Amino acid sequence: MAKLTKKQKILTAVIVPVSVVVIVLCSVLIAFSVFPYKKGEVEKATSIKLKDNGVLRVLQLTDLHLTSVQLFQQDRQTIKWVKEAVKYARADVVAITGDAVGSLLPFRMRDKALIELAEVFEKAEVYWMYTFGNHDGEWANDTGKEVNGHNRYKGREELYDLLKGYKYSLMQKGDTDGVGNYVIDVVDNSGKVVYGLVNMDSQSMVFDESGNKTSKYSGITENQKAWYEREIKALQTRAGKPVKSSLFMHVPLYEYTDAWLNGVHVGDFPVVNIEGTCYAPETNVGFYDKIKELGSTDFVTVGHDHDFNWLIKYGADEQNGFDGIYFSYGRVSGVNAWQRRARLGATIIDINVNADNMDARYKVSVIQPSFTYGEFAWW
Repeated sequence: MAKLTKKQKILTAVIVPVSVVVIVLCSVLIAFSVFPYKKGEVEKATSIKLKDNGVLRVLQLTDLHLTSVQLFQQDRQTIKWVKEAVKYARADVVAITGDAVGSLLPFRMRDKALIELAEVFEKAEVYWMYTFGNHDGEWANDTGKEVNGHNRYKGREELYDLLKGYKYSLMQKGDTDGVGNYVIDVVDNSGKVVYGLVNMDSQSMVFDESGNKTSKYSGITENQKAWYEREIKALQTRAGKPVKSSLFMHVPLYEYTDAWLNGVHVGDFPVVNIEGTCYAPETNVGFYDKIKELGSTDFVTVGHDHDFNWLIKYGADEQNGFDGIYFSYGRVSGVNAWQRRARLGATIIDINVNADNMDARYKVSVIQPSFTYGEFAWW
């Protein structure tokens, strides 16, 4: 075998490492720019069948804040927790109440994170509902920039399109402001509608006249309030009688701050209130009053405020025969949730559809991971 010359040795010493670096970089770029997901649309369920015991179990996961499962250990811990929670809860449906993903990084990291999450539910064969938070659609791949007031829904629409090919995703776009306003019917063995699961896009930030993002949260719009009234009336028509419903969204209602100050804490539910202030919309469009008027929704649960986790009965008025509404904050479920100080967990909501009063209808509990995870967000 011929020996290498000095020049050949130098070239080899330079070319081989450079080639390895180039191959690795190309592999990384390909991995981040090209990823598999189920294209096309599959037929989606619009209802969930109630078990014989009359209890519907909902697993609420909120504020997962997945950024890049490939790059960050904290994201991998979050996915591990989602898998464990799904296995433990054995829920009829999972509710993701916003900020499942949130990345301003390129190479479709946000999209890959959502698909990673979707595959968990697909493999577990469990239905899941998804409502967008203020971070989910803050980036648009179409423009390669953060969205503004003129294309505020573009990022949301891109995420929604990713889920069209996933059988167990129940998400629907809806025909009002935002992306992801829809109702899932709960039906008994005979196919009769006995309850409703309402999901609404609580928007993101308020944009000024120039399209720039402000520091205020938008919340439900007037158009969405009208949509809610139509859908609740349609739910009652499908049921053939008045039925109850619950509402899943991300940003809390305007009244959540007052609920913390003046509501009644339910039973021995663990109270987590580290932040002290609800980041609710500053503008009240009268959505709570509309909920109260229609008399269907008696349970509202949100995410958004990572250091809140409580269950409060709000607005009860015995003189006027109003039992009030349960206001709930789901337990933060993502290791990388911004400035998270609360212990990681998930919320189980057991809904006894046949109960004749609100207190008997809802049983809410919290579960926590069995493994050690990062205490605080990586940033």
